[in-house]
Amino acid sequence: MSNYIPKTLDEFLDLTLQDDFKSLNNTHRSMVNAVRRTKTAGDEGNLEALQQALARYGELLDKQQEILRDLLEKMPSFNLQSYLQEEFHRGFMDALAAESLAVEAEYPVYEVLPFKVRILPEKEMVTINDRVYRNLRPGVLAGHLKRSVDRLNAASFDAQRFLQSLALAYDTEMAKQIVKTKIEVSEQEVLLKDIYNTLTPLTRQKRDYPAQLFAFDLHRILRSGMTNAPDGRRLWLGNVRNNKQALVVLDAQGQPQRFGVMKFYMEG
Repeated sequence: MSNYIPKTLDEFLDLTLQDDFKSLNNTHRSMVNAVRRTKTAGDEGNLEALQQALARYGELLDKQQEILRDLLEKMPSFNLQSYLQEEFHRGFMDALAAESLAVEAEYPVYEVLPFKVRILPEKEMVTINDRVYRNLRPGVLAGHLKRSVDRLNAASFDAQRFLQSLALAYDTEMAKQIVKTKIEVSEQEVLLKDIYNTLTPLTRQKRDYPAQLFAFDLHRILRSGMTNAPDGRRLWLGNVRNNKQALVVLDAQGQPQRFGVMKFYMEG
């Protein structure tokens, strides 16, 4: 095992460093017991027992320092940047599948709605919706995302209120088009990103309600089956040719789709 070069972070932590972790933990517990014996001997006035306990503590302290040196020497042997560049993707995709999380992935960016995960090998970290995250075991990262998604799904969601906000934003964008083109139009397609910008005109609002959360709310609308605004118009989502103009939205079945436009229309 000593000649084996670990390729993944899990292997490095669980194989290369495993014995050192166990030794460090065992030594720590022994040191706690030695400190306890030291206090007991002092409380009871047993100087012989106190001297023995202090000697034992000194031995354990030397051993602890030796284990610490071994760990510090081994740490640089793992190339975290290369791992994130070459091996992380496979393990992360497996971990997401194990958590039953849908993902749109093109390394180094992953859309695990409503979260955008970006791998930054040169900085030895990942970001989740632009927030730094340094727990780099794939299973730990996937588990964190699953818990976060579950919390969002469990939160209350007013579908009718969201649909009304969408309809108002849509009407605002339609009014802008009429002013711009001088042509009276209705039920035209509008870019989803323009709708999002209308809903979040301020930078602070975008920070509190990122586009990924907007896409997640669209998913919750599709999942609920409630697509009629209070005035009776039905919401429709469509694709665009330019993926840069699209948002990744989970459909009613939880599968990722790239929607870029929307409209409200009257049926019949």
